[in-house]
Amino acid sequence: MRLVPATFALCLVSGVALAQELAPLNDLKACRLDAELVSLSFSYDGGACEQTGNGSVDLVESGTATVTIPIVSTAEVCTMQVVKVSHTGAINAVEDVTALDVQLVSPGGEVQAKGKVEIAPHTPDCVPPAPKD
Repeated sequence: MRLVPATFALCLVSGVALAQELAPLNDLKACRLDAELVSLSFSYDGGACEQTGNGSVDLVESGTATVTIPIVSTAEVCTMQVVKVSHTGAINAVEDVTALDVQLVSPGGEVQAKGKVEIAPHTPDCVPPAPKD
């Protein structure tokens, strides 16, 4: 009979070990460019052959917009080297949106990293992102 509680405890410990926290988005910043546009920038530890795609606003609730940024593979075959990948872009967010809940999503649809940031007001330092090549 003592075997059942021990087995149950072992299962609980194993389940906790399998659950992993998502990676954070480093240097996460957002500032309002105008009434409908927000500049968003961050970096993360990613693969040498990946970059970020254009973000989309999926949901707005209580002043917070959920933003999904896709990871795009730039090569079919790549080394497993980890590098700092930077993202700078602009997203549509009406003036009522005061914060962004940002999710970085793999090509397979899994959330790889996330972070939340308050949208700073427009200042001279808040500039639109440079166009990508």
